[in-house]
Amino acid sequence: MFFVVLVHYTAPIAAVDAIRPAHIAHVERYAREGVFHAWARRDPPAGGVLVAAAPDRASLEAIVAEDPYVKAGVARAEIVAFSAANVRGALHP
Repeated sequence: MFFVVLVHYTAPIAAVDAIRPAHIAHVERYAREGVFHAWARRDPPAGGVLVAAAPDRASLEAIVAEDPYVKAGVARAEIVAFSAANVRGALHP
């Protein structure tokens, strides 16, 4: 299944940026494992967006719950599932 994870900052950007290196390490770990395929900070920086592929929602929820942003309480995550009926390029489950 494909998902979009919308990250919404709940703390001032300075608090978010203090945890950002740990968050990026978390995202990169799961990118290496094939879960996260694209990500970026939103513009303006009110949060982030991640494109993910996971076997099911529960698996992705567990990964997102371990995100340093979420654990520190500086952000909350909204997970949106979608059926990728029209995939182009290298993004395949």
